[in-house]
Amino acid sequence: MRHGTDKAAISADFHVAMTDLLLNGFPVAGNTANMFPPLPASKVAIGMPATTNAGNGYIAPAEVNKALDCLTKLANCGTYVPRSGAQPNLRGLMTWSVDWDQFGGREFSRNFDGYFHR
Repeated sequence: MRHGTDKAAISADFHVAMTDLLLNGFPVAGNTANMFPPLPASKVAIGMPATTNAGNGYIAPAEVNKALDCLTKLANCGTYVPRSGAQPNLRGLMTWSVDWDQFGGREFSRNFDGYFHR
């Protein structure tokens, strides 16, 4: 999956849709005879850059929170509503590099630690 700098790639809807594909499974290269099997939510974590400096695909914490709300509670969904339904057991988030998070004042880890522990 290529993370570009276009608006669609950095929206909550993008992360909801990509995560929903993993939760539902999908035909590889459109071939229904070759399916990528669905993964349980407890084994899926969303990965993204921690800051704009860490590469393309950065998404602001408020947008990530919207994506998490949509995926785990079916709340704050945008135009894409997950077919998989609410997944409160979603594993979580990861960033490419804790060094970039530290460089960014730990915005990524502070925000999402608070999200998952409230």
